[in-house]
Amino acid sequence: MNKGLRMYIESEIRGYHDTMKALEELEVGNDVKLEGEWISTPLNDSPLPPDGMPRGTETSDPTFNKTMKLLTCKRLNQMHRVTYAIGNVVWSLPPDKQRLIKLKYWTNPQEYTNTGIAIQLHIDRATYFRWLNDILELIGRDMGLI
Repeated sequence: MNKGLRMYIESEIRGYHDTMKALEELEVGNDVKLEGEWISTPLNDSPLPPDGMPRGTETSDPTFNKTMKLLTCKRLNQMHRVTYAIGNVVWSLPPDKQRLIKLKYWTNPQEYTNTGIAIQLHIDRATYFRWLNDILELIGRDMGLI
């Protein structure tokens, strides 16, 4: 696995819980800031007033609305694919390997070095790196990147 792909997979693992939270907020129709940009779900447009006449001073832009729906849908699909792949692999791992992921990526602030994590897991450094590489490869395959 090349370094760039490894770094990408690791960043998605680190951001797994934030992505899950953002997905939840998007699916209930709230605005959320994701990767520095605000996204709202135009899929849940407000209903028209009781008399059926639109209100407000904004000019309707159907092209923009369709584009936003399409982009939001693509972003949601990507977020679902990534979180499903990570969750599918991590939660199917044995407890020791799950603990490795938790200690390496989901502990904030980071308490241990790679050697410290290996000591906590009662494994050799070589075993630690082999486990980590195997897990990253499984996640990369599940994400369709490998």
